Amino acid sequence: MDRRARLESLLAGDGNWVPPAANPAATMVILKDGHVLLLRRSATMAFAPGMHVFPGGGLDPLDRSDPDPLRACARRETWEEVSIRIDECTLIDRWVTPEVEDRRYDVSFFLATTNDDATLTTTEADAMVWLTPAQALQRHGQGQLAMLRPTVAVLESLLAGTYDKPVDVVPKLPRVRADGLWDVIHAETGELLGERVAGPVRAETDGGALL
Repeated sequence: MDRRARLESLLAGDGNWVPPAANPAATMVILKDGHVLLLRRSATMAFAPGMHVFPGGGLDPLDRSDPDPLRACARRETWEEVSIRIDECTLIDRWVTPEVEDRRYDVSFFLATTNDDATLTTTEADAMVWLTPAQALQRHGQGQLAMLRPTVAVLESLLAGTYDKPVDVVPKLPRVRADGLWDVIHAETGELLGERVAGPVRAETDGGALL
């Protein structure tokens, strides 16, 4: 079933499209001297090709043996992708891939600071850049830095200082509306967290196509 058919099925509620479960994943938002590290995912990747993201990936068996699997995942992926070892990090956000996508993740976002240099050591990305949140958002707004909505939302929160104090982390799920706008719901309880908000502008699969 192609993406348009999946979307039509979700809006109609006919049950023809059953969204796959969202696999657990984690990502590390790394700050250095007020700059945040972004990686550009390789064009050959099945998920979010060409998108600028924080280092991260899916949970693997090694992570599951840790008392805090998602935190372990974020640390491992950071080391594997950019050769930075993270000791302390804080859970700041959680986003779930929209139900219309055929490859879905439940991503926990961790925040850490470092004084270390980064070295790109993964074939999953072909470039990396350090930018202030304001610079990243400006370039995104100018169409120069492709990002998925959760990445933009985290950068906006960094710029606003939202994470300077403890936050209540809940799983945010963007859900498309019949009018083409998006609501954000609690992925576990169905509670409405925000309505008619700026939703995803690019598909996370389907080659990262514009929606």
